[in-house]
Amino acid sequence: MTREEDVSRKVEIIRQYMEERKMDGAVLSRIDNFAWITSGARSYVALSDRTGVASVLITKDAAYVISKNPETERLKREELPENFTVVEYPWFAKLDDTLDQIADGKHLLFEEDPEFNNFMLRTRIRLSEYEQKRYAEVGEKTARAIEGAMKTLTPGMTEIEAKSVIESYLVKEGLDVLLVLVFGDESRTLYRHNLVRNVKVGKKCFASVCAKMYGLVISATRTVEFERDEIFEKQHEVNVRIDSEILDATLNKWSMSQVFFEIEKSYSSHGYPDEWKLHHQGGIAGYNTRENVAIPHFPFQIAEGMSFAWNPTITGTKSEDTYVRTSNEMKLLSVNKNGNWPYLEVEVNGRTYHRPGILIL
Repeated sequence: MTREEDVSRKVEIIRQYMEERKMDGAVLSRIDNFAWITSGARSYVALSDRTGVASVLITKDAAYVISKNPETERLKREELPENFTVVEYPWFAKLDDTLDQIADGKHLLFEEDPEFNNFMLRTRIRLSEYEQKRYAEVGEKTARAIEGAMKTLTPGMTEIEAKSVIESYLVKEGLDVLLVLVFGDESRTLYRHNLVRNVKVGKKCFASVCAKMYGLVISATRTVEFERDEIFEKQHEVNVRIDSEILDATLNKWSMSQVFFEIEKSYSSHGYPDEWKLHHQGGIAGYNTRENVAIPHFPFQIAEGMSFAWNPTITGTKSEDTYVRTSNEMKLLSVNKNGNWPYLEVEVNGRTYHRPGILIL
């Protein structure tokens, strides 16, 4: 499947929904939805933006990208496939005025519509073959970056310095950096989300990243040790076992509530019954770091083609990667196939999961 074919498929999905709602058009302005409908275009300038500098308008017989004039040339040259007619408007004007010119009198759907918003979420999280292939590319770049960076850390570095190193490796891969958390030897037992401080990394460290390309976000965590600690290593192995059991439940269950029941059961069976309460466990990934976060009794249906980033933690350790659920496996996306990071093999119900171990430096 080509990018243009993937976009055409998505345009038809929107048109079918428009027909069901008896509407003449649909407008997508959110950055995640814009990236989805264009199969990877960036409509943002600042990473903090939720709504981009361009919108997509789908009608019954056309597909438009409506862009503010400073961004039009970049979008046409660098970002957009050939499926769209590009319409420019002045940066100081209103999008609504241009929509009126193109679709005057037509009944349009907007993302503020709760039904449409829910439809977009459920559609966006079912990744096509084309999207999964691109997602794997993002995953490999992210894994290569974080693993390369972690190998350069030293005990004397501050968390701030470690973060700057990790960010530089991610940026060199062409990734947009959404999050870098560094947990030095002190911070890892204090905070579940450690915003880096001017303290030394110390004898052991793990780092968590969220990085984006083509609109798709990869989450991953890696751990290093500068001095062997058997208790720490054994706890990491238990954390990895819990992670693998969650992955296996994700492959075999059909709702988030069922998976969360297995999450609770896994923590309890390994002697940590209350640890899941101290930090969210992750959830469905894709065009956001988490499209939704799993909680107890959450009757959200899951299916093939959805991606997941679970991040079970036991105080002081964490395990995290991004996977896509296929017909017969949880396919690891955030993996550097040509790397030499140590991996642990964990067997669950006859299936083997390869989870990152601790790199001894």
